[in-house]
Amino acid sequence: MNKLCKYILIIMIIFLFAQVFYINKLDQAKKSKVYNNAYNIVYKHKTLKEFNEELNCLAEKNILSANEIDGKWYIKVKIQGDKEKLLNEISKLESYDIKDYSINKKIDENSIVVEISSKENA
Repeated sequence: MNKLCKYILIIMIIFLFAQVFYINKLDQAKKSKVYNNAYNIVYKHKTLKEFNEELNCLAEKNILSANEIDGKWYIKVKIQGDKEKLLNEISKLESYDIKDYSINKKIDENSIVVEISSKENA
């Protein structure tokens, strides 16, 4: 009977160690977090590249400056042309917020300098 108790005790100790090892492995798996956001980047605002691609619809435009504030791009664009052409080009900017603008009229050149950013999605 003594040998039987020793075998049972040894088996119980082996199960105890197996349980402790298994529980520790589960806790480590719960604590470790995988941060793999390289392919899951979500932009709340348009990127500069997207702005540049969208502004290709404007005929005679020059991008004067681009400033990023809190992840949002503010782009200053100069559009040149006669009155009708400028009105036509400005109508293409309906999908943007216009923060500031300046109208320049000279004898040989008319232009509008517009500071735009993407509209907020509400």
